[in-house]
Amino acid sequence: MNKIIISDKYKLEKLIKEAKFSRSELAKIFGVTYKTVYRWLDQNVIPHHKQSRDIDELFKEHIDLSDWVYKIKKNIGDPIKKLKEDLSTRGRFFLSMTYASNAIEGSRMTLKETEMAIDGKKVKGKEFFEVLEAVNHNNALLYMLEEIKPNFKITEEFILKLHSILLYNFNNKLPGKYRTGYVNLTNTEKALPSAQMVPAKMRLFIKNINNYKTKNIIQKIAEDHYTFEAIHPFFDGNGRVGRIIMLVQLLSKGFPPQVIEVEDRYKYYLALGKGDIGSFANLTQMVCDSIIKGYNLLFV
Repeated sequence: MNKIIISDKYKLEKLIKEAKFSRSELAKIFGVTYKTVYRWLDQNVIPHHKQSRDIDELFKEHIDLSDWVYKIKKNIGDPIKKLKEDLSTRGRFFLSMTYASNAIEGSRMTLKETEMAIDGKKVKGKEFFEVLEAVNHNNALLYMLEEIKPNFKITEEFILKLHSILLYNFNNKLPGKYRTGYVNLTNTEKALPSAQMVPAKMRLFIKNINNYKTKNIIQKIAEDHYTFEAIHPFFDGNGRVGRIIMLVQLLSKGFPPQVIEVEDRYKYYLALGKGDIGSFANLTQMVCDSIIKGYNLLFV
């Protein structure tokens, strides 16, 4: 299968056609001359890195990526079968997700060090807990893959088991158990539910998460991810468990798995933050973008 690369020229054309930007408006937004935009569009000149990044951000802000994702879904077969049977692909994806998911939470482990930890090798210059975080995350993904199947139903038992594996040997963080006290979340101003409310909130979450009676499954999964993070049911590991839950939802519905890269950390937090005011467009776009990256990793 061909790798999906959305060119800058394509993004600019979509911004003009669908978002109704003029070439002059784009030039002003990107801080370049009209002639520069002309060269990008009509002479196949490649924008500089910063300009390319700005084009990408404007594109994702205004152009819906979900059509790409649903087209991909039609052509890939069963992604669960791919991960279970193709050991090389599975190893590559597990490594990528383990590294990125831990790095988003502040891990100092490099991709190579994460690979060494997963392979059981000694990682010089790193604390034992840092190595353990990588090993535990990989083990949580292995457990996920053992359990998952098409249209898999997520249960409370499954979520608690994921957490117990992810936080194995971090006993002060209550692996496999909901938090018993308050946690301070720096990426949102929205108040978290009290510890006493968590079990009831999670029962409602689990009741709703398996209901896919909607036309836009990707948006539903994005909103589910926000809801889980807003509950923040554990003392630690909420982001990592939440991203594995998202992975399970996507795979069980036949989509490629998502890869949210560490470079996108702040955009990811910003998108989650917009959920506080009931806006999920940014998070849905980010999920779509991460699915395209997952497709390129698994199927190309």
